[in-house]
Amino acid sequence: MKDEDNAKQLTSQTQGSGDILKGPIVPVLFSVSVPLMLTNLINAVYNLADGLWVAQLSLVDFSATSFVWPPHYLFISLGIGISIAGTAIISQLIGAGEKERAESYATHIFFFCLVIGVFFSVTGYFLAPYIIKVMGATGALYDAATTYFSILMIGFVFEMVYLSYYAILSAQGKTRVTTRISAVSAILNIILDPVFIFTRIPFVNLSGLGMGIAGAAWATIISQAVRMVMAAMAIRSDVNEVRLRLKGTKLTVSQFARLARTGFPTALGQSSAALGFTLMHSLIVGYGDATITAYAAVNRINSFIMMPASGIGGALTPLIGQNMGADNRERAREFSSTAFRYITYITIAGGFLMWLLRHPVLSLFIRETGTHADLVWEQSLEYMVYSALMTPPMGYFNAFAGIFSGAGYHRYSAFISILRLWGIRLPLIYFFKSVTSLGATGLWISMLASNVIIIIVGAILYRKGKWYTDPIVRH
Repeated sequence: MKDEDNAKQLTSQTQGSGDILKGPIVPVLFSVSVPLMLTNLINAVYNLADGLWVAQLSLVDFSATSFVWPPHYLFISLGIGISIAGTAIISQLIGAGEKERAESYATHIFFFCLVIGVFFSVTGYFLAPYIIKVMGATGALYDAATTYFSILMIGFVFEMVYLSYYAILSAQGKTRVTTRISAVSAILNIILDPVFIFTRIPFVNLSGLGMGIAGAAWATIISQAVRMVMAAMAIRSDVNEVRLRLKGTKLTVSQFARLARTGFPTALGQSSAALGFTLMHSLIVGYGDATITAYAAVNRINSFIMMPASGIGGALTPLIGQNMGADNRERAREFSSTAFRYITYITIAGGFLMWLLRHPVLSLFIRETGTHADLVWEQSLEYMVYSALMTPPMGYFNAFAGIFSGAGYHRYSAFISILRLWGIRLPLIYFFKSVTSLGATGLWISMLASNVIIIIVGAILYRKGKWYTDPIVRH
């Protein structure tokens, strides 16, 4: 009876039309995914605004902010692995009505992320110059990237602790809460950026701190700290049903080990992707500064286009997890097929919009003139076409990752992530760079081909059906 009461309590809290276990498929899918879409939109707006502010300094500073993304993401991937594992485990326990075990795992996730965050904040700060050097950056790019990256790593602990809170809220379908938190954090960052970056704040003509690219990094850290505090307040509020029992929970090696085992495939997939992108950026350096800038500018725009599909893919983890935990397998499959259908509509429309508006949106980033700027324009316009074609397969990739993670098959998500980059994209880039004279075009072809091929692999794993017939449920 206690388990039934807990199940009712924990599964009656999803937003929108109906709950995750019983509500109508489409309204529930979008009640969970739309807040995630808004979160992605907020992050995309922040990334765009951050890039626009830094682009006012120079194209080198703008390139540096994107250049450091892979190594930064390498560290974050550890937290993402634990967070996704925590979301899957807690959501399955919620579906099964095991509230006490859900709260125990929530507490273990918090301490896991806290310890990792402190350790890598320290080590990342001191390793930053060596990492940027190994990536092949020199001169002004090396100086800007090292400054930006080393400061970002100071705030790594704030990101990790936030990911633990995010896992707890996301497992319950509390995506509206995380969206509001992200909105406040992003708006704060956008406001702080010009204050910290410029000597004279644009538009208002007031005195700023004039810290340049270092100011952009410090603005990010402050907003991350505020985001963490707000998430902690949400965890302690009535909106959260899975409490953190920091004093009353007995920490056990077995639960930490299960989190590590469950999160390892995802962390491996995410970290291998980060390492792969680090290597890819090292290869892109060989194409010249124009290619680096084109790559950075188009990817900023692409993040806007992909936010709806990413939101649907992220929503699938708790939706699949709770229904698998409650043994509602057919309902889980309905969520999956519905998600694929809407991702198709959204990404095709988004890709077309991206191509249609390519000139005005690129002009936001490419502000300089001259021979170098002309080359940046040429390569950006070419990459924009390939990026528009990539939107549907990238959307399907997010969906497969969410489905497999929710069903407990994190190794499937890790497999397609690793294969896409290490087994397909990087070998293709090396081939086109070494054997052909296509230049940057070979890079764009490699990225498109890797996204298309991996969707075929993902579809095979999906249709094989093991995630559906034999889910790994954490009881």
